Amino acid sequence: MRKSIINIAKLNFRNLNVPYWVTGITCFTMLVQMIINSIVINNNMEISVGNYLWLLLVMAAIFIPTKNFRRIINLGGKRGNFFWGSLVTYAILACAVSLVNVVFNYGFDRLFEASPNFDRSYFGGVINLTEVFGWTRYGALVAFLQQFAFLFLFAVFVHTLTASQDKWYGWAADVAIIAIISVFTPIAPLRATLVWFFTAILFHPNALFQIVFCLVLAAAIYSLNRPIFNRKAI
Repeated sequence: MRKSIINIAKLNFRNLNVPYWVTGITCFTMLVQMIINSIVINNNMEISVGNYLWLLLVMAAIFIPTKNFRRIINLGGKRGNFFWGSLVTYAILACAVSLVNVVFNYGFDRLFEASPNFDRSYFGGVINLTEVFGWTRYGALVAFLQQFAFLFLFAVFVHTLTASQDKWYGWAADVAIIAIISVFTPIAPLRATLVWFFTAILFHPNALFQIVFCLVLAAAIYSLNRPIFNRKAI
């Protein structure tokens, strides 16, 4: 079973050509733009190229349940193995993206920030979400872990929501998400609950709490995929 799970994870990685190309082209384009702006334009601010790698995780979480599932099952893969293999895929992707973005934040971003053409008054001139969310306050390792936990949660959420879109409960989930945001936002007590939730997964000053909360929530959400894929037609 372990070998089958690993093989499905490998198949997932091999069949993500579109996400790879889109993410690669986007990162390359933004890198070229940053280089030009560091030479030509004064008082400029840029978003770190590392943050655009998050696009890979989001696109993978859409492609795997919509494209790879049928392909893997048609090749003889089992639904249970797909369940675990996809989880492994997201864990590896979240780990890789988090690691590369931390390297960008502490390496490449600092090189660009040394340019006099960037406005250092706001996050040094190169905005990395690890800094915006406060994940760097305890150093690179904790920033990596907090980013990994959030990205893993986000990938699992997108995967689950995408997988359910061909059923009534998928549409119901869409309506519920829209309703929660639109109803909770204008009402102060409910808005406080919404703020608490986003603080817990993004801005919480206690890094351990944020990491554990994201991972537990990811496990709870991903468990919904078992009945979803057991009923999904090929």
